This record gives sequence, C-alpha cells and structure tokens, in this order.
Amino acid sequence: MPKTDQPILVVDDDPFILDVVSRYLKAKGFRVLTTTDPERAYAMAESDVPRLIISDIAMPGLDGFTLVQGFKLNRLTCQTPLVFLTGSDKIDDIEKGFAIGAQAYLLKPLDWAVAWPKIESFLKEQP
Repeated sequence: MPKTDQPILVVDDDPFILDVVSRYLKAKGFRVLTTTDPERAYAMAESDVPRLIISDIAMPGLDGFTLVQGFKLNRLTCQTPLVFLTGSDKIDDIEKGFAIGAQAYLLKPLDWAVAWPKIESFLKEQP
C-alpha cells in the first residue's frame, strides 16, 4: 500500500510500544521513525515530513496534547493525520484529543484488529 516514501512517525515514552508499533507498520511496508522524546519528534518531522503521526499522551516533559498542538501549528505537519495511542480512557482526554485535531484515539493495550483499519484509512486518503 505505501505510495510514497514518507515515514510514519511514532512518539511514545515506552520503547516496547515503539517496537511493537514499528514492527507492525514495517511489516506492512511502511518506513517508520520512532522516538521516546517528544521534543525530538519536532526535529524529526521537520527533516523528514511524516505521512502520519502516532503519539502517546502521557509522556515526561512535553505531553502528547502539547506535541500535537505544535504539529498543527507547523506548516509542514499541519495537514498530517494525527492519531493518539494511549492508556488514558478518560472522557476528558478523548474529547480534548479530538478537539485539538487528532483524527483517531486508540487505547492501549493495542488491538491491531481495531487499530489497523483506522490507521489504514488515513494512509489511503493521502495522495
């Protein structure tokens, strides 16, 4: 399915989650960039504009909400689909996630039968 060489950027403070998500997406033929550092995610996206961004919410330092707001303000990533992958099932967090521009809100533990169709739909929408 990959139509471009644009990567998928995954941001999570848990290296295990990064590994699981990265392996799955790579097996689907996508190039994947990962980082445990939300601040570094901005620099990575500037140098290699992603076709999709997947982010946790609860991370040390910069939280996922602030990270996504920054991506929405950046001219290079403002149109990039954003997906939250998080352990928080709080209604306030879900509502806030969508309010700041996330296209999907996926819960950990990750169920690929639920997650993949959503992720795939965002990837298919892109030229």
